[in-house]
Amino acid sequence: MRRTLNAIGSLFASILFYFGIRRSVTFDNLQNAYPTSSKSALNALALNAYKNLGIVFAEMLYLRFARLTKIKRGISVSNPELFHAALAKKKGLIVVAGHYANWEWLALGGSLVLKTNYGVIRKNIDKSFVEKFLTKMRTRTGNRMINAGDVRGMYRALQSGECITILGDQAAPGESVRVPFFGREVPTFEGPARLAIRTNAIMLFAECFRKTDGNYEITFHPMETDDIVGDSELNVKILTVRHTEVLEKIIRLNPEQWLWQHKRWKYV
Repeated sequence: MRRTLNAIGSLFASILFYFGIRRSVTFDNLQNAYPTSSKSALNALALNAYKNLGIVFAEMLYLRFARLTKIKRGISVSNPELFHAALAKKKGLIVVAGHYANWEWLALGGSLVLKTNYGVIRKNIDKSFVEKFLTKMRTRTGNRMINAGDVRGMYRALQSGECITILGDQAAPGESVRVPFFGREVPTFEGPARLAIRTNAIMLFAECFRKTDGNYEITFHPMETDDIVGDSELNVKILTVRHTEVLEKIIRLNPEQWLWQHKRWKYV
């Protein structure tokens, strides 16, 4: 079932690419990131990025209805001890990730493998059929949704020693802290850094990589915060730079697995 869904998703995404749906946005992003690459190389990368997105959407159906035991078998964690050691300190844990590989499988399957439920930060979206579908999918293992505007809810979770997860790689408002990303200063969401600094929570970056067999592997990367003292704009920028650098390194290894279809550089 999963292979069939992924094949359909990949094919449908390829059709969207050839019909030009958000192709100009994708190509502009890739030109910003890889200014010396040829047009043919960027087109090939763009097509593969579309196929990746098609797989993500197809797998949402799988994640919503497949048995949890099957979902668990589709993902592994290379260094779970890092996650559990951070959580055991009872200081609160912030896991930052990007729209890379399948971020939905990262959240859902990760909670199964790690045997830990967490608060998933989401944008404040009006209730709709799609949102209800996604919420049912995302909470199947016991994870709970926290709206991005519910800052108190995030603080309560961290102060209780819990884990919250945040996708922090999309375009932020123009007035947000600007940090280097693929050679250009871009506004970047500062919420993860502010939360970590103000609550003294531990921060990890979660890399989720799709392997050649179609399964996923999570690797946690620790974010150094011991040298950051005080809630200042400079410290917020320093920590934001650190987790953005990790994201960029991960993307450069397998760029076709990142979400290039959104306007990441629109405020440059």
